[in-house]
Amino acid sequence: MVQAFAVYRDALREAWGDWWLTWPLVHNVAVGDVLHDARGSVRTAGTLGDRRITCEETAPAARGSFVYDAGGGVDLRFKASGATDPLFSALVDADAGVLLRFARERAALVAYRGMTGSAVTDTRALARALVRRYWEGRWDADLLAVTEVVRAEAAAVLVAAGAGAAVELRLTTSAGVGPLSLLDLAGAARIAGSRHLGFQWIGASVTPLHRVVRLRTTWLGGVREEYGPVQPGRGLDAEPVPPLLLEQAGDDPAAVLEFPPQPLPAADPTTPPAQDAS
Repeated sequence: MVQAFAVYRDALREAWGDWWLTWPLVHNVAVGDVLHDARGSVRTAGTLGDRRITCEETAPAARGSFVYDAGGGVDLRFKASGATDPLFSALVDADAGVLLRFARERAALVAYRGMTGSAVTDTRALARALVRRYWEGRWDADLLAVTEVVRAEAAAVLVAAGAGAAVELRLTTSAGVGPLSLLDLAGAARIAGSRHLGFQWIGASVTPLHRVVRLRTTWLGGVREEYGPVQPGRGLDAEPVPPLLLEQAGDDPAAVLEFPPQPLPAADPTTPPAQDAS
């Protein structure tokens, strides 16, 4: 699973930069979620609301669709219903479908359809709130806040695990009429057979992408050097947050918050390497 995620991440890195990829894809991520990063092992840790931090979210905005076809390394062959094709072995003549063959190992096909995005409305207010919680000993350096998400009506993710990877997909009745595109596979196909695939997932209503922030490492170092280590409950002893720290957060949230890189997830031996949510 770690290898499959690495291939998936590398496929999307150029287009999505410092965005985090939801893994497994069935996980739901929302603006205002809190995560805990313990040496690269990321777990859910409630929400900002649980910590009495107000987090308003913008209305969903359309973000179109996204397709990555393994850098042009996917060969696509369409089969019409009622047709016979010797290259297909998992589909019967009555099936309409498509055969995908990956020219390279460690390749991925990714398609997101009907994408929308939403984000925290006030990053300055969030930065100030996290500064206050940190000063009070109620927020630490290992906590992450989800500030932006991208949802998709449907998605298809196929990751090759070796040379000669291939998959046969049976098209469902929701597939459109006319020339087939890779985007049509998102939510509109079912896996009939495959070989040498490290991961396969086709389904609907996913949150494939999100962004998280944490308190900037260099900012934390400066606070500790200037004010000493934060002790739990310090804010309860009538010691107010230094105004300079709140001014920093309000004037330039980027001076206080940073986008950390996503660690590789730990392998999960209980999770099968192939998933089909159709």
